[in-house]
Amino acid sequence: MEPQMLTVDERAVLFYFCLNHAVARCLACARSFQLSELTADLLSGRTHLCPQCRRDLTDNVRSHLYGCAVLPAEVRQKAQTLREAARHLVKESRQLRGRADVLAREAEAAVEANRRALWQALKAAGPREPGG
Repeated sequence: MEPQMLTVDERAVLFYFCLNHAVARCLACARSFQLSELTADLLSGRTHLCPQCRRDLTDNVRSHLYGCAVLPAEVRQKAQTLREAARHLVKESRQLRGRADVLAREAEAAVEANRRALWQALKAAGPREPGG
């Protein structure tokens, strides 16, 4: 699964507190990068890529953000609370989407059953006489 983009709040905290130190480590390249060193792919919309191998380091950056020792404890706690709330909303959204899919399939099945019942009723009634 592709990493979710950083939220506006996450990016703001990164720019304010983490601009002058490493925020991501690319395991493939064995290098750490500051925020300003990471690249983006404008065509795909992906951001926070390793400048050497182009791996997506978004999850790595996010992990740094929630564990960064430079952040004041209060900011880190509020960020964690927001992150947990966002996770809960994503989970709830997925559940609701799943339920909506089930309801849509049930509705489609009901429409199809009604369509078949209508055709059966029309067949049973037989052809109508012209003008009658």
